[in-house]
Amino acid sequence: MRSVFYFLEYLAARVVIGAFQLMPLPLGRVIARAWSFCTWALDKRDRKQNAAENLRRAFPEMSEKEARRTVRRIYYHLADSVLDWLKLARLARRPGAERLFETVGREKLDALPPDRPIVFVTGHFGDWEALGIAASLMGYPIWAVGRSFANERLDRYINRLRGVTGQHVVSKHGATLQVFRVLAEGTNVALLIDQDARQHGIFVDYFGRPASTTDLAARLSLRSGSPAVFVCAHRLPGSFRFRIICGDLVWPDQEADPQEEVHRITQRLTSDLEEAVRQMPEQWLWLHRRWKTWPGKYPPRSRRAAGVQPTNQNAPSGEG
Repeated sequence: MRSVFYFLEYLAARVVIGAFQLMPLPLGRVIARAWSFCTWALDKRDRKQNAAENLRRAFPEMSEKEARRTVRRIYYHLADSVLDWLKLARLARRPGAERLFETVGREKLDALPPDRPIVFVTGHFGDWEALGIAASLMGYPIWAVGRSFANERLDRYINRLRGVTGQHVVSKHGATLQVFRVLAEGTNVALLIDQDARQHGIFVDYFGRPASTTDLAARLSLRSGSPAVFVCAHRLPGSFRFRIICGDLVWPDQEADPQEEVHRITQRLTSDLEEAVRQMPEQWLWLHRRWKTWPGKYPPRSRRAAGVQPTNQNAPSGEG
């Protein structure tokens, strides 16, 4: 019975996605906004209240009314970003698709040796799906770590859309060894760092509160000697073009204590995300229970990070 449901789910997704890709963009915006309004109206009340409470804790100056209004705009933004991604997945196949993107800070990446891979980091912020499409068009092919769908047929279809320009997507479950390998082979990797990592993460400060955060990006950087960098994407107002923003390169110090260095890099990347979210709070996923894991909830982790052995001693230390 489950296989029948999954097949029908896959067919429905194909029909809906195909329809949105083919319809005129203004009509798609109207339908997406109507869908997002219904989702906001029908969603669980405690989810919306939790998001509003998180906003007010992060922005003490924000009134309760403004927090509720921002939560509603989050739903609108999610609908817009999904539509942006679906349209991009279709347009990216056309010649000149790279002109849909402009970049800020790309010179930091271009200054690196061509054989130096990069650990790209982002969050569920802005048009994050657009980054995977833009990366290869900009000359930076990536292997990205993402969550898999239980429906394998649907999962393969979604990943084909994500990979129209050459992006490879690997499941976050069991991905560690694979991304270490591709990074060692000189390929860029990308991952999200803004979801609660439960007992598998380390605690860093995010909006003044300890947040369990994956340390995979930092461990990849430290072991390979490659820099990590926070990136994000936003659609430019009144157009269907996107701005890609590249943060500062964060270089690992391979002479430092490995555990402390993993914490430093993870904190720096998280702080870069926080700075971006502060500028556009309605474009981050406040609906996610980011702080549901607190210090002491799980037994202490082993000093896994301390076992990271650097393999490249030629990278600059400190931050670029």
